[in-house]
Amino acid sequence: MDNQFKRSMLTVAISSLAFASASVAAKPATDTVDLYGQIAVSVAKNPNYKNDALVFDNESRIGVRGTAELARGPSLFWQLEGGDVGDKGEGSGLGVRDTFAGLDFADAGKVRIGRMLTPLFEIVDGYTGQSSGEGFNVSKADNAYYDRQSNMLRYDSADLSGLNVSLAAGRGEEDNKDSNFFGISAKYTMDVVTAQVGYESDNDRVITAKTDKVPATAGDSNAIVAGLNIDMDGYGAHVAYLHGKTQADKGAEKQQDSVKLGAYMTFADNWTMNANIGRVNDYEVNGKKVENTGITAVTGQLIYSLDPAAVVYGRLVHTSPDAKNMDSDLGWRMGLEYYF
Repeated sequence: MDNQFKRSMLTVAISSLAFASASVAAKPATDTVDLYGQIAVSVAKNPNYKNDALVFDNESRIGVRGTAELARGPSLFWQLEGGDVGDKGEGSGLGVRDTFAGLDFADAGKVRIGRMLTPLFEIVDGYTGQSSGEGFNVSKADNAYYDRQSNMLRYDSADLSGLNVSLAAGRGEEDNKDSNFFGISAKYTMDVVTAQVGYESDNDRVITAKTDKVPATAGDSNAIVAGLNIDMDGYGAHVAYLHGKTQADKGAEKQQDSVKLGAYMTFADNWTMNANIGRVNDYEVNGKKVENTGITAVTGQLIYSLDPAAVVYGRLVHTSPDAKNMDSDLGWRMGLEYYF
């Protein structure tokens, strides 16, 4: 009798599983999934780096993404992106970079949740290419904004006659229930001109990381970025401004700003030349400027296109710190990149 009862229960369980599988049928992955990534390797001598040691970088990474037309609802889109391979593959697993799921409401915009760039940093990131981030940052003001953040809800509008708006909010530090952030950005494109601005406000976050000698510092921060791009047929230029401020719960208020100019030109069919100059100004503590804490960085790059998806490049980076105990230095980088 007991065995018969057990067999009956097993039959019910199997039937229930079969019914559940029938009601939520998985779609073939090959219809909706795109494998993408980059193979990016380079060798460099970074300015002011450990006795001029050569550095070999492997920024190769891979991701998967997909879309699906739902039977009863808006379009679904999703992404899982891995991190850079680096020296040993540490931190290269799926989910390290932008990883999210969202719904596309067409003319009403897109909503997604997960790990992704904040609206402000998405703009900042666009102005730090070709190793020019050395001259476009506010690091002396500590952690004034997040870059890629988990636990985020983000909305991106559809194109509104050239205007695009993004809103985001979410958790800051996961172990602090009062830590949250909010971000907004707007971009307007008219013909060859694009203007964009972003703002972020963070509360109860770690603004200076813990070290062996100094404990972590908590507080609030905010940042703003603005940029103007002109993109003509084969050449263009941009100018950008970044300001960040932090206020420690038990400590000082710090702020810093930086400005950047850049230009590019394509020539002889498959060649592109980039040039950038960035200036990070002295930072301030409680409204008082700390002298000789800024830096100027000048970069130049020459790119040859081997294919629409592959390039080789050479780059020069010259940094001029204001600090009297640091010398100006010239660095370089040569690399190969392939995108798929």
